[in-house]
Formats: sequence, C-alpha cells, structure tokens
Amino acid sequence: MSKIIYWACNENEWLRAKNPEPVYKNFIKDLKDKDLQMEFCSAIKDYMHNMFSIKSLYDYNFKLEKNTNQTKSDVYNQSFFDEHIFIRSQMERCFSFTQKFIFFTEEKSLLISGGILPFLEDNNITKRCTVIPGTFDIGKWFRPLDFVFYLKKDYDEFKIEEEEIFQYIKFDTKEKIIFKQFKINSKIKEVLLDSDNAKNFRKQKLRNLKEYYSMLKNKKYIISLIKENLLD
Repeated sequence: MSKIIYWACNENEWLRAKNPEPVYKNFIKDLKDKDLQMEFCSAIKDYMHNMFSIKSLYDYNFKLEKNTNQTKSDVYNQSFFDEHIFIRSQMERCFSFTQKFIFFTEEKSLLISGGILPFLEDNNITKRCTVIPGTFDIGKWFRPLDFVFYLKKDYDEFKIEEEEIFQYIKFDTKEKIIFKQFKINSKIKEVLLDSDNAKNFRKQKLRNLKEYYSMLKNKKYIISLIKENLLD
C-alpha cells in the first residue's frame, strides 16, 4: 500500500524547487565506505521512516544590528525581505523564513511534522539556528509549511545557501509515500489566501487545530484543482 502526497512551492522561483529526498536513503549512502554497522540498526531505520529533507530555493542572509535594534539585509530588495522574513520577536531573536512549500493529500487524515532540525547535516542551519518543529493534518488543512527558528546567541546573522537542506519533514504513516508535484495557479492561490485569512482579526489568536480543520469545506474542489495542474 502507498499514500499519494501532492506538493508544490508557492514561490515565483518554484521551478527551482526539488522533490523531497528520503533522509534514511541518503544517510545509508554516506555510510557506504564506513565500517560503523549503523545501516543494520532497525531503530534508526524506523525513526527515519518517511522522513524527508527540503532544500532551500535561495541564497540569503540577514543581520541583527545591535546599535539600531533592527533586522536588515542587503541581499535582493525590501520586497523580498517583507515577503519572506517574519520577525516574531527581535528581542528573543525569533524569526520565520518562508519558502511556501505545500503538502496535501486525498487521505481523510495524515499528520505531517515539519520544521524538524536537519540533524544529520553540518550546515548554516544546524550551526546558527534552533529550529521549532510542529505537526498538523495535511488531509484537513491546506496551508504552506512554516520554518520558525531562534538565532543562536553566538550568531547575529542568519545565512542559508541555495539547495541547502533547511528542514526535515516526517509523515505519520508506515505506508510508502508517493510524491506528485503540482503547479500553483491563480485559483489555488485564492484557496490558500482564504485559508490564511480565516485566522485574521480575532482577539484570541491561538486556536485549537480542530477549529481550523473544520473550516476545510472545499477539499474536493482543492483536489480537483491540484489534479488539473499536476506536473508528473
């Protein structure tokens, strides 16, 4: 048995987006010429089952300027900064760097955990960031993944390189995952905007996930749009 996961990247540069890669498969490949015998450990294999890596579309960096207490970048333009950087707390050094990867399924329910620190990598993210993970149901909520992190105290600059693995994702199923990529069109963007707008202008901002799930009243319509725009 297998489960189909539809995925897309809602960025203008979406053609650069790479298919999620299995973490365990690449981990074993790196052990090929090493006598460590970890490839025979079922516990490691089970933990990494249906865990995949996501690569960055962008080279980017921004700095925390202590004198002005501001976050600035001289890369690209202000429009890029405003669209991709969410300053959650300047004082606490907490940010989001958005790349709008989206995963959805026809299954009634399927949990995805995102924002998992790419712990097998030795890169800018693992050196500079404390990444905050989260879990939600991609059978019940149509929304992009977030990438939330604290900048570690030894660093005043966030850096990421194109094709650098910046997070792992994991699906809560034993069945094989089959990825199918789709293109975001104007109609799908409208649906995503509706989903995002549904949480605005409320006194109580933090809500139970079940409330958001109950708002998905157009799943068949979303799936039909996705299937009309499949790339493979």
